[in-house]
Amino acid sequence: MMAHQTETRWEKSDGKLHKEELIPPVKARQGRTGYRILTVLIVALVLAFVVWIPVEIWGNREANEVAPQQPGQQLQSQQPAPAPAPALTETPNTAPAAPNVAPATPAQ
Repeated sequence: MMAHQTETRWEKSDGKLHKEELIPPVKARQGRTGYRILTVLIVALVLAFVVWIPVEIWGNREANEVAPQQPGQQLQSQQPAPAPAPALTETPNTAPAAPNVAPATPAQ
């Protein structure tokens, strides 16, 4: 077994001597890796999905009940479609003249 090493040093912040124990890096790790930690992480992830999936389904169903149409479709169904504008192009009068009627003379 390795003997613990200590180091004494002077701290300027409080003006006292401090003894510190030197610990090997392998022993100084903050946590262990293992099946317990992995189990906790996996269970937390599964629980998050167990809650999230029903909430998504419920939210989609509520959204469809509240607004079954798309916003563009809703505007089109509320406002009547504007009447098509009349054509501004002149069409020549191609109707045949009456046989016994004299053509009109333009006034001068």
